[in-house]
Amino acid sequence: MSRLALSIVAPAVDDILAGRKQVEIRSWAPPTIPLTDLVLVQNTIYLRQDGQEDPDGIALARVDVVGVHDWTPDEARSQGKQWCAGYVCWELTNVRAIASPFRCAAKRGVYALETARCHAS
Repeated sequence: MSRLALSIVAPAVDDILAGRKQVEIRSWAPPTIPLTDLVLVQNTIYLRQDGQEDPDGIALARVDVVGVHDWTPDEARSQGKQWCAGYVCWELTNVRAIASPFRCAAKRGVYALETARCHAS
């Protein structure tokens, strides 16, 4: 089975699962809206080059991306982040923990994650 996935540097997926984070800030918009059942893979290194991967990612959650909006200076301040023009917020809802988190490769962009273990608890 294949599901779409997005890798995010730790501890962001933990924060999403705990309800402390409701948006994911990116320099690019998702390929489609809504984007349902997106698997969130947490990893520990920033993937900055095309084709770069982190073999030590962990699939922790599934979410729905229901909207996107420009990231504002006010949002950045409320999040304790430095604002930078040109970024967007992916609006995340329907957050579900994966019942049995599993190791998988973290990749750049939205990518196909081949697994039969992408199920929520």
